[in-house]
Amino acid sequence: MLCTILIMGGRGRKIYSLLIICLFFSCQEEIYFDNAYCIQNVNVVDPIEGLMEEMTLVVKENKILQIVKQEDLRLSRKNNIIDGSHKYLIPGLWDSHVHFYFDRELALHMPELFLSSGITSVRDTGGAFWYVDSIRQNALNHPKTHPRVKIAGPLIDGNFNVYNGSVLPELSIRTQTVSESIAETERLVAQGVDFLKAYEMLSPAQFEAIAGIAKRENLRLAGHVPLSMEITRAIALGLNSLEHIKNLELEAVKNSDSMLLERRKMLKNQAYLPGRELRGNIHQLQKQFAVDHLALEAYHSILDSIKKYEAYQVPTLSIYKVPIYKIFREPFWQKSFKLLPNKTMKEWEKRVAASNDNINPDQKKFSDWIQSTTGEMAKVEIPLMAGTDTPLGYLTPGFSLHYELELMVESGLTELQSLRTATLQPAKYFRMEDSLGLVKKDYIADLILLNKNPLEDIGHTKDIHAVIKDGNFLNRNTLDEIQKEISAGVVVSALGR
Repeated sequence: MLCTILIMGGRGRKIYSLLIICLFFSCQEEIYFDNAYCIQNVNVVDPIEGLMEEMTLVVKENKILQIVKQEDLRLSRKNNIIDGSHKYLIPGLWDSHVHFYFDRELALHMPELFLSSGITSVRDTGGAFWYVDSIRQNALNHPKTHPRVKIAGPLIDGNFNVYNGSVLPELSIRTQTVSESIAETERLVAQGVDFLKAYEMLSPAQFEAIAGIAKRENLRLAGHVPLSMEITRAIALGLNSLEHIKNLELEAVKNSDSMLLERRKMLKNQAYLPGRELRGNIHQLQKQFAVDHLALEAYHSILDSIKKYEAYQVPTLSIYKVPIYKIFREPFWQKSFKLLPNKTMKEWEKRVAASNDNINPDQKKFSDWIQSTTGEMAKVEIPLMAGTDTPLGYLTPGFSLHYELELMVESGLTELQSLRTATLQPAKYFRMEDSLGLVKKDYIADLILLNKNPLEDIGHTKDIHAVIKDGNFLNRNTLDEIQKEISAGVVVSALGR
């Protein structure tokens, strides 16, 4: 019969080809995966490979068991099959700069706010150890319903610490001497922090001591460049995660040496000003001047140094742009307040209503410079991570990370590069790239199923069909229920208590 069809001409050849395909599939053995589920005919967006169309993904327990072309796997109808047609699967997202301790009441709801927005991992960059550790432990105990949490504990600051609890929340530890810096750092290491964070008011000797402990313990060292130091020196010593691109500009000028001497003189603080006020005075004196008088050779030399030491950068573009450009007054931003607990929503709405539309031109210029520097960093392949600083600056937890990704693209990154800043790069930062950050066989199944292609528009990461956390499939209805409970002020888990 097949030979007869071969001589029937073009139409016959088409029928023959179809028969061959049918015969191939009929010969394929139907496969059943016990205690698993399969997402069939889904488009996978991999942070390295890009778009892979019409794939079948099998999830068992908390791992990706299989990921193959749909045509290469014949599923038994007995399987738990989820139709992924016209959907896009990406790795779960990270927010690499959050502060649970900044608003402890809101923090009770932040894990669910993150997860319902597809944020499956977060990095807490400063807060009292006992509190942030309680959130981390709760996440470890409930990996299928809570985002992964990595903590630094409190910021390690100098003699005049900024976050001392007087005006701002007590996010930091005051260390007046090198020996105190060492003792406090060793204590945090013994308590089991995931990384360390150094802050702006440290002396060079204090910072070097902290960096030495981080290197010995093979821990990442995040932070701001201390005002007493040059960024190139701090990075050479081990500052491998610079937050907010803070104080980079102070060395990117021709007269950086004299400016450094001036800062060190001010840091002696003979008037004994509070750390917050002292830091503010130094920034007011030098920050805008530096941006207005950048020396391109010095600027690019700094970028070369950052690249040489593979120091990750967390620009937190949204903490600049949202408050400075008054984005929080925009209807689309205030709509995100509906995701918050009702009490927090009313407080934020009241404060926003009391604000005005005035934009400070110097602050606007600084925000624009941060974005252009982020773009320059991407060009020279400096590793970038997406972080927001939520809940500061009316940055709605979860929602604001998606805006951060949009700002990354606005700064010059491609959609794929932007996606990488919130998936693979944080996994690499924590040396977890062999198990997290990719859609790959044997990797942890932290994933997001989107309705639209994020490579066409990064804003599509907000259009979530389902979230998969540690293999647990949370469909849209479940996510909506979580958001309703948050709005009603229902504490799903007693965190930090």
